[in-house]
Amino acid sequence: MKTNLFNSERGSVAVEFALLVPVLFLILFGIINFGVLMYNQAVITNAAREGARWAAIHTTSTYGLTCTNAYSLAPVDPCQTGYSYAYQNLISFGGSYLLTAVYSPSVDFSSGTAQTVIVRYTYTGIGWFFGGLAATQYGSTAVMLHE
Repeated sequence: MKTNLFNSERGSVAVEFALLVPVLFLILFGIINFGVLMYNQAVITNAAREGARWAAIHTTSTYGLTCTNAYSLAPVDPCQTGYSYAYQNLISFGGSYLLTAVYSPSVDFSSGTAQTVIVRYTYTGIGWFFGGLAATQYGSTAVMLHE
């Protein structure tokens, strides 16, 4: 049996595979990117809660305090508490990220006054396609009452 070169199906699987691989990788990295983004948002939420909890317990020592946005194993203010928690747990794809924590104390420190901590994070996506998300800033605000 003689086969015609133009009617042969040899290599068609390789061509189909070559056409579908970029789409499959785009879907795979999209799923990974979205999962990491959701995880990082949960970390930012918990970091704000940790900072607000610290402020609710230690408020008499935080009045007039200038917050520190630096990593520490033994945080000394609400900003450092939130920043340190986020710094330890955020996932970054090899790049640096912009992370800030802001503390808004209440006017007085009587029982029941609100202590607010805001943590913001600039997300950097994975790869060249999702790297465009780098300009997107995510944040969380937590308010707890002085005990």
